[in-house]
Amino acid sequence: MRAWRRPPALLLLLACVLLAASFGAPHVDLERSIYRYVLVFDISQSMNVADVSAGDTPLTRLEFAKQRAQEALKSLPCGSEVGLALFTGHRAFLMMTPIELCANFSELSGMVTRVDWRMTWEERSEIAKGVFRSLELLRGFKDSTRLVFLTDGHEAPPINPDVKPAFAGKVGAVKGVLVGVGGARPVPIPKLDAEGKQHGDWKAEDVMQVDSFRADENQREGRGAAAGTEHLSSLKEDYLRGLAKETGLDYLRLDSSAGFMRALTAPAMGIPRHQATDIRWLFALTALLCLCLSLLRVTSKDAPASSSRA
Repeated sequence: MRAWRRPPALLLLLACVLLAASFGAPHVDLERSIYRYVLVFDISQSMNVADVSAGDTPLTRLEFAKQRAQEALKSLPCGSEVGLALFTGHRAFLMMTPIELCANFSELSGMVTRVDWRMTWEERSEIAKGVFRSLELLRGFKDSTRLVFLTDGHEAPPINPDVKPAFAGKVGAVKGVLVGVGGARPVPIPKLDAEGKQHGDWKAEDVMQVDSFRADENQREGRGAAAGTEHLSSLKEDYLRGLAKETGLDYLRLDSSAGFMRALTAPAMGIPRHQATDIRWLFALTALLCLCLSLLRVTSKDAPASSSRA
């Protein structure tokens, strides 16, 4: 058999062809999912409660939410778009419309790092209205923009059950995740100054125990300041589940990074996109495999002859 027709030579020739082809930057058009989110951070004072942790390190709810968001930015695929907004009072303030993640990672990561409770503009936290307004805001964006609203669900002032905010939008028109942050046990809310130093906790007489704007006289007299517990805070998980159902959002209790990523990359959240995918690595890997096989064939062929001469 001629030398060039021998299997090792053919494998070596194939390896050279594949390696040469890899320098031509081969691509293939594949369908994959990308994601487009606006992350809304609740920056009201109850988010300063440190009742969550990363390992053995206690964190405030806001810092924990920011940490998980940073991890998500590192894990979402390129081509995805992310925007940021802050919530306090009764609406979310848009800081950045969704931009491509990988090309703008430093800017997005820096913005998340700088999110701070001192950016608040109102000392109220009307969660339901904030979620409703956020969904209304996203309806003005291009299709498939999803909402991620990170909050502990603590309404301040508390909702008057006789005059509850009503969702006027179309259920499920905007997809997304309502993310609950915090512990289950009611704990005091720290009272912080402008430098972030704690000066005690908020007391019952410091906060509204009923919605005095919408409560009637009997409600105000029946629930005095000292009788309420609105100065304590916990994750209002049942309340958030109800809001999620009312608006067509998913609900997730924020815990592990893996769970958060599963929620963000769920099939229903994806946006199908045809994208040119670089497959040079496949050509190079196959070339390496052919080279290794050719060397093995040569070695195995020479082994009996060496043994015979011995």
